[in-house]
Amino acid sequence: MQSLIHADLSPAPMSRRTPDQGFPKGWYRVADSGELEAGKLASLSCLDEELIAFRGADGEARVADAYCPHLGAHLASHDGAIEDGRIICPFHKWNFDAASGQCVHIPYSDLPPSPVGLKVYETREIDGMVLIWYHPEGKPAEFEPFVSDIGNDPGAWTLFTTMSGVSTAPFRDMLENLFDTAHIEQLHRSASVPEVTGVERTPYGMRVNYRTDPENTDVAMTSMEMHFTGISLLAQRFVGEAFDTRFLHSYTPIDRERFFKHSYLYVRETGSEEMTQAIGKAFAERFVFESEQDYRVLNYKKHIEQPRLCAGDGPINQFRKYAREFYC
Repeated sequence: MQSLIHADLSPAPMSRRTPDQGFPKGWYRVADSGELEAGKLASLSCLDEELIAFRGADGEARVADAYCPHLGAHLASHDGAIEDGRIICPFHKWNFDAASGQCVHIPYSDLPPSPVGLKVYETREIDGMVLIWYHPEGKPAEFEPFVSDIGNDPGAWTLFTTMSGVSTAPFRDMLENLFDTAHIEQLHRSASVPEVTGVERTPYGMRVNYRTDPENTDVAMTSMEMHFTGISLLAQRFVGEAFDTRFLHSYTPIDRERFFKHSYLYVRETGSEEMTQAIGKAFAERFVFESEQDYRVLNYKKHIEQPRLCAGDGPINQFRKYAREFYC
């Protein structure tokens, strides 16, 4: 018997769940620093584009369009290569300057009369991440990303773990979830909700400070703060009576239906390997548990443009006002 009833719930197409306003402008993580090797082209898919990432002759991380503007060969296919600061197309061996993207040599012809080249994205490498600037209208970077304090004293921090996955949640609802205080109590069964003590606009986006009652948290947390780079990167600091941790999160759209989320958990050294590992394990397990709870809802939800909010829902509209600034 045929039926309209779903045997298994699957996410509805995004066209039914959120208005299409394109991807927000901002800085997006495309790789770990360690994933890019000298002399190698790495292929990746994000922001509805196919890209290549590589290190130039100067060692700088760079990202460019993956397709040759000549006849569309994928530059990382077959024997496509980067040599002596040039990207060499596998099809007709056109040479492109790795820094500018401009075609500088065609082995069987003079250069075309008008310049031809690859789009090369503005790139930053911070906190072990390779970031690119995206603007739907192609405009240059309007702000710099937040940089954590981990690099100031790297020996004092342990990268405990990294976590990643793909989400089908409406992109604009991902970080909004942090301002939905009611779900912290109702979904996660938290005994208390952190108190917002300050919201500050910054050159990179926004900083939010919280105060918590250590008596009402299972890890004796005293405070936390969040640094939002636009709505694509989030750095969190959690401080307790015996610990100091950093979470670095990134959210990069793959296409209109999915985005890739990646997180790094750093733990400040305590002087005791056993204690440092115990702190990292507790935070990682808690993060995974609560994230799984969230995504069981977020991956299927619809973005409601005019939600019927009530007392206790948290500063959702305040975050939405901020988030709208990054959509063109």
